[in-house]
Amino acid sequence: MLDWTFNQLEADWMAERLKNFGDFRLASLAPSGFAAYGRLLHPAPAQDGTLVRWAEVASHNGTPMTPTSDFSHLAIAERLPDGGIAWMGDPPDIGTLESHQAEHLGHVLAAHTHTPDTIWFALWDGLGWDRAILCRLGHPPEPAPDPIPLSVRNGPRMRIPSRDYIVYSGSIEDALVWIPTKHQTPHFWWPQDHAWVVAGDVDLPWSIVAGSQTLIDSLIHDSILEVVPISENDQLDSQPAWLTAWVDKAVRDLVAHRTAVIKTPRGAVSFRISDSGVWLESERGSRTRLHPQSARRTLEDQLSSHLFASLINELHLH
Repeated sequence: MLDWTFNQLEADWMAERLKNFGDFRLASLAPSGFAAYGRLLHPAPAQDGTLVRWAEVASHNGTPMTPTSDFSHLAIAERLPDGGIAWMGDPPDIGTLESHQAEHLGHVLAAHTHTPDTIWFALWDGLGWDRAILCRLGHPPEPAPDPIPLSVRNGPRMRIPSRDYIVYSGSIEDALVWIPTKHQTPHFWWPQDHAWVVAGDVDLPWSIVAGSQTLIDSLIHDSILEVVPISENDQLDSQPAWLTAWVDKAVRDLVAHRTAVIKTPRGAVSFRISDSGVWLESERGSRTRLHPQSARRTLEDQLSSHLFASLINELHLH
């Protein structure tokens, strides 16, 4: 059973070690000072619904993979072997672990703490559960019950840069408590003895596990989880040169002709600048506002920064 009693000491312990949260280092997602860090990659659904590892996607597409790869770079692919077919599955879940993955991770972590029955959890307070609407056939829409008690909803928070969290405690099995109804795992969980931390973020398709070298080594070699080793200063791989070249050519075409096509093994995506000159639009309906008269950013800069995000969305990779 969850204990909703807010513990300021535990919240402070975490918050003080997350002062670099949100910088470009992968491990900044988790507290500093641990012996080792692993990047837990959320599995990606194949077309038949089977969950697959990122390494399988990379292998299918013939794309090199590193511990710091971005999933979208693996899933797009520069080119395929003759006769090859691009991997056409969906992107991994962002902001939450898959249920089987979370359950198995809990079993592994329980063996690496002396306090598996006292686990602290932090859940981002922006999930909107308190504003959810319940729609039932034949009934008018009505507010859905909020699983977070009102006293907790109005209570203190764990605060870190750009994020506020509700903190509660339970046993390690309670990491799964929100999966049946909300398809959500906590964004942070750690034991009372501070032996390890699982850290995620609402916007990311991967999590970080921080702990002993023995723990991270066991996760790296786990047959169910896909965990790759990282150091505290590792960053995501930069956009590959071939993808930058695709975007640069599209920018030139848009500026010169107001239209561009980016062809990928997953399909081609067409873009245009609207007649009014203030929207970047795709053939599939997405629109991004441009500021052609901006004194701070040229039109080319704006297009370059928007095109990759638009391409990822159009190819259903985010």
